[in-house]
Amino acid sequence: MRVTLLERSRQRTLVATGLSLLFVAALLLLAVPRARGAGATFNAPVKVTPALGFGYEPATVVDRFGNIFVTAHKENWQLVLGADVNSPTYTRSMSWAWTSVDGGKSFVDIPGLTSLSLEQHQFGDEGDMALDDTNHLYFVDTNVTDDSITRWSVDGGGLANMQLDFTRPLIPTAQLVDDRPWVTAHGDGHVFYLGNEGDKVTYPLGQGTGSGFGPGRYTVYRSTDGGQTFDALGYTLKDSGWCRPAADHAAGSQYVYAVCGNDGGSNDVFTSSNPKGTLYAYVSSNDGQSFERYVVGSYNSTDSTFSWPTVSVAPDGSIWALYVDAKQVTNCGSDPFGSTVCDPVTNRLMLYHSTDHGRTWASKDITPGRGRYQYAWLAVSPDGSNLGVGVYYRPNDTSDWRVYGAIFKPWQKPSLVSLDQDHPVAPASRSTAPGDLMGSYFNPDGTLGVVWTRVVQSVDRVATLERDIYYARSN
Repeated sequence: MRVTLLERSRQRTLVATGLSLLFVAALLLLAVPRARGAGATFNAPVKVTPALGFGYEPATVVDRFGNIFVTAHKENWQLVLGADVNSPTYTRSMSWAWTSVDGGKSFVDIPGLTSLSLEQHQFGDEGDMALDDTNHLYFVDTNVTDDSITRWSVDGGGLANMQLDFTRPLIPTAQLVDDRPWVTAHGDGHVFYLGNEGDKVTYPLGQGTGSGFGPGRYTVYRSTDGGQTFDALGYTLKDSGWCRPAADHAAGSQYVYAVCGNDGGSNDVFTSSNPKGTLYAYVSSNDGQSFERYVVGSYNSTDSTFSWPTVSVAPDGSIWALYVDAKQVTNCGSDPFGSTVCDPVTNRLMLYHSTDHGRTWASKDITPGRGRYQYAWLAVSPDGSNLGVGVYYRPNDTSDWRVYGAIFKPWQKPSLVSLDQDHPVAPASRSTAPGDLMGSYFNPDGTLGVVWTRVVQSVDRVATLERDIYYARSN
């Protein structure tokens, strides 16, 4: 077939146009900001709270066998006695303590000591869990004036390999109040319980040496016999505000850490806070006997929703920490003590890393995009190659709150994945995400589990009546 010059010209134009479009498309793809870390997709969420039982503030840990453990605060009106269809008595007074032995597909109560499950009827308000390196699971549960402590031995996968070793209603400790307990552990039965007095004035009995010792909100209580006994006076962390601990699990390591804000320097009773708060690392190289204090960074302490940092120790002994900082604030005013308090408009996710046992820190803003973030929880993969995060997020104050998760490479911005897009965790009318924390933790195979709270029933701007706990695991 003969092709005219005009047709050849048209063909050349079409080819040139196509090549130009491909070139432009390639440039556009290069220009789109993308996280270069390991991407993640997640399985459908699983409801953890049983029928008629509700809760919030979940946390999770996973042992080397792949058993998943979750604890959560019972719903407020169920604090004294709540429904629990998994309990032998169908009731419970302690905080929720669940396990999954099928990879997060279902959750049941952790096996008890007796057929009557007496430990489940010790009153508990909110708790925390930790694992040492000899297959012990520790659970502390505040009763406001002290904490109960429960320990299980886990000798393999499955419920049949979990045995409750002991439980008692008091640790005991000398401080009069525990608002939010934490626990971490490592080695063979070395356990560190952190009690929150709620201020830096009313507990003066802590003992210690080193730059980390002095009046503070949190006190560290140490046990070296698997939680059977603790130092009753403890070591108070100087100027500590909201904290989160971690222990190094390397063989023979004696490093124990806590990363804390400082409440803007306020003593939480008489003095006002500074608008600029300080993040501190408290470092013990002698298994919690004493701590040195180092500066990690600073944060905006005027944020009315500020919370604790999260921290994890990587297999190489380096430390990763994450803090949700207020970037832009509005509606600023003063509290009764003269501190400036503002509502956040946007937040930033600040990632910190130390390779010298907390003495010095590198930092980077890894915020994926503009908006409101709350209660981000950091995890480190078993081989240290990836970081994981669970977080509540909404792009603006007219959007519902949703839950997101991500697996990403160190120093990269996470590509957040909505874990339950069809079910917001809280409506747009709520100024904050539900509960005061959520959890994330890597499984032995490198998948990430995220646990969170969803509001079920509430009276808008008045009270929350029912909340459920959900769990999702990455593929």
